[in-house]
Amino acid sequence: MRKRNYKIKIISLLLISLSILISGCAPTLKEIPEVPKEAIEAERQKQRKLALFTYFERKEKLNNVWYNLITGARPFCKENVRPIYGFEVHDKTMYKEEDVKLLSERFVLNHKPTVWYVKQDFPAYKSGLRVNDKILKINDKEVKNSREVLEIVRKSKSLKLLIERNGKLLNIEMQPIEGCDYEVYLIFHESVNAWASPPNRVFVTTGLMRFIQNEKELALVLGHELSHHVLEHISKKMGNMIIGSVIDILIAVTTGVNTQGTFQQLGGVVYSKQFEREADYLGTYIAARGGYDVSDAAEMWRRMAVEFPNAISKTFLATHPSSPERFLLIEKTVKEIEEKKLKGEPILPSDEFFKK
Repeated sequence: MRKRNYKIKIISLLLISLSILISGCAPTLKEIPEVPKEAIEAERQKQRKLALFTYFERKEKLNNVWYNLITGARPFCKENVRPIYGFEVHDKTMYKEEDVKLLSERFVLNHKPTVWYVKQDFPAYKSGLRVNDKILKINDKEVKNSREVLEIVRKSKSLKLLIERNGKLLNIEMQPIEGCDYEVYLIFHESVNAWASPPNRVFVTTGLMRFIQNEKELALVLGHELSHHVLEHISKKMGNMIIGSVIDILIAVTTGVNTQGTFQQLGGVVYSKQFEREADYLGTYIAARGGYDVSDAAEMWRRMAVEFPNAISKTFLATHPSSPERFLLIEKTVKEIEEKKLKGEPILPSDEFFKK
């Protein structure tokens, strides 16, 4: 009983001490106008709407460049290709309930898949498909959601759509062009970054989209990441890590020494700088083949050096070349491309691999 009373006294003393401390750190200004909860909620809705619409604007900009690149890079993708039509769909089940009302100011949203993006001058656009068209059937099959549309579109060598537009039913037919079978995704993140991810994805952050000043800079970045896929850098890196892991195991079995995955980690970084140089080189070609003027594309790395001075050092990272090296490599690659244009030669690297 005494022990319990002692604990209560200690707790009371601590609470008194805390209240004294807090009172000493109280706000200084007393006359601050109150903001009604209704006004806060109204402003929250405005900011949410702004964030959503800005996301779609950035995604549209990303798609515009991406479709140019995956079709321009077709000679490099060998058998890893698919039909490209140049449109994307969505439905209300893909969004939070509170966002559906906001997005409805710009898009037609219901349970049926509707078009939210059409790439200008690509097959879908030329066939007459437009934003907010509701897709009822594809190749005579009724579709219930956006996922079904995506699965059919990725595999079909031609499309016959039954759509609804402003209450009217229309039939639209289109033939695809061929492009590389990779997808791009925009994610909310403050970092200025993009990366290739297995099996066929490239991720781009909203931070990078703010940093990029124009489409040709974006084409250079996306071309770089697409090159990692085309050149199979991801699978090669994973293979090197597996070899390193085997060495770790052999050392542990034969000597009893736990390397703590040292050789697996080394396997992950071996050739990394060479992979990055290859991706810069081929990525510049891909950007040029996508129709972008890459003459001053390397300037992006000078701006990158301003924002990230550590990248200037030749010991910047074990896995990446420094920004000066990347600037000069891209500059040389641009010169190589310009010479090919003047000679009327195909915009292709000299490596025999790309001539097959």
